[in-house]
Amino acid sequence: MENNHIRTRLLFFLLGLVLVAFGNALSIISTAGNGLWTAAALGLAQWSGVGISFILMTIGLIVIGINLLLPERFSWLTVSGELLFVLLFSQLIHFFVTALSKKFTVPVALWLRIFLAIIGITIVCLGTSFYQRANLWLYPTDSLTTLLTSRFFNNHFAWAQLVAFVPPVILVTATTFHLHAVVGVQAGTLFSLACNGPLIAYFNKRACPFLRLNSPL
Repeated sequence: MENNHIRTRLLFFLLGLVLVAFGNALSIISTAGNGLWTAAALGLAQWSGVGISFILMTIGLIVIGINLLLPERFSWLTVSGELLFVLLFSQLIHFFVTALSKKFTVPVALWLRIFLAIIGITIVCLGTSFYQRANLWLYPTDSLTTLLTSRFFNNHFAWAQLVAFVPPVILVTATTFHLHAVVGVQAGTLFSLACNGPLIAYFNKRACPFLRLNSPL
């Protein structure tokens, strides 16, 4: 199948990036649960006293380093794109969290905060669908899962995803023991684990279906 025009792919890459950052910011300010990697970053930020955007950027750079060890061939284009993704994403997270915290009053009721987290995670899935189909560059943690799937798990995505979740689970566990509190892991996290895959698959079919799953650069 023919790829979409490069301008279309770039537009949806950027739109997906913005949506993923905005959705993550919503789930962060809800304090009702986040995806595992974001939860791990929140715990590390609280432990270290460093801003969440810096922690997310650091995690992204470390995962890029791990990804460099996995592919059969090295691509400067891929590495440069992932670096750009990490830098833009971390700054957008900082921008949206700051803006939403100033303009938006977080509900006191738990069910409303859970609802806000679910809305945020759903927006993340929509953005992920866009940038994955555009297929210019992936966020490093997504690339990690893709590389594990092809190199070690004979294209069994579920097993690769479980292995890719080991680092954030270890980080969440470590921060929980240090802080004597669970940070970032609540109902929204369970929703993320259960529904990310089905939601992305749904958006792949229903959201802007003219955007194909393009071949990589």
